[in-house]
Amino acid sequence: MDSFLSLYSLNVHSQMDRCNMWREKLLGKGIAEKRELYYRYIEGRNEIHPSLRTVILADMPRTYPNQPQVTRHIRTIQRLLISYAAVQRGDSYLQGFNYIMAITWQVFKDTEHAEPDTWWCFARIVGLIRPLMPDFNVTWFHWMRRNWLQHFYEMLKKRRPRLNSILHHRTEEFSCLITVRWFMIWFAQTIAYEDLFKVWDFIIEQPPHLHMKIYTKIAFEIIYEAAPSITYQWAQEPTKLMHTFLNIQVSGIEHILEKIKHEL
Repeated sequence: MDSFLSLYSLNVHSQMDRCNMWREKLLGKGIAEKRELYYRYIEGRNEIHPSLRTVILADMPRTYPNQPQVTRHIRTIQRLLISYAAVQRGDSYLQGFNYIMAITWQVFKDTEHAEPDTWWCFARIVGLIRPLMPDFNVTWFHWMRRNWLQHFYEMLKKRRPRLNSILHHRTEEFSCLITVRWFMIWFAQTIAYEDLFKVWDFIIEQPPHLHMKIYTKIAFEIIYEAAPSITYQWAQEPTKLMHTFLNIQVSGIEHILEKIKHEL
């Protein structure tokens, strides 16, 4: 772990380094067999309900519309999402999956076997975030939500007591929003596009049992830095507190990841 994070910290990862690390951590063993399964049974599958297809198609224009490297591949991303929904009917498609597939495709798009590697890595990521999917298991989802919230508030009370007192009046709404809009899609709508790959490298490299701890720490550091602005806006328009969180945009994430690295 230390050697990877040292390289990571110096920002000297090549794209191939990233591909290899993602394959190792997300695809695991049997890569050749998984690719064969994709080409034989998964590629081109599209047997999904018309209403679900409509939802996927509607989400495509909203998938990083200002990133040409994404928009030029949007049909491939769409096709991969449809094939996943057709094969994995339990997960099907949730809004937010489009961001996960788009980021994963960007990692592998210029490599041989790009589509099967993207599909299987996406499937693994969905497996990792499944407890954060409220439609999958409501009891599991709320247990995870309350568990991370307890740790979050412990940190917030010590370092941002004013914001802590504000949020305690909106706990349910706040915690559901963060769990789904930040954790479930690995901050894909909050952190600058070019920084997301660094964040995802960091998450993927760590063992899954540390992921919730990492999500919580990233969320805390983002909110800690934004706290003065959040508190001020709350004082001006208290009813728009959750809207303020939705609009947080973060760039320059390296110092946060470095701090978390040293705390793990």
